[in-house]
Amino acid sequence: MEPDDEPPVAAGLGPLASVSTVYETPEGRRCVVTFANRGGDVLQPVRNAQGHLWVGYLAPDGSQPPRWDEWERGWAAPEVLRPVGHL
Repeated sequence: MEPDDEPPVAAGLGPLASVSTVYETPEGRRCVVTFANRGGDVLQPVRNAQGHLWVGYLAPDGSQPPRWDEWERGWAAPEVLRPVGHL
C-alpha cells in the first residue's frame, strides 16, 4: 500500500466501475480493483505512477458499501492481490 499517494484524478471525475472479481490482500482484507472508462469502449484499471492499483475494500462481512462515496479505498501492488471469488 502507498498511503501517502493522493487518490487518482479519475476518482473525482465521475462514476467508476469494478469488474466482479474479489481479491484478498496479504493482510486478509477483501477488495475489488477500480476501473475507469476514460472516454473509450474499454475499462482500464486505475493505477498510480508505481503501477499500483486503486482498490475499494469490502466491509468485513464481505458486503459492498451502499454508496460510491462510502467505499474505503487505497493503493495495492497487483502482485500481492490474490483472487478469492466474485461479487
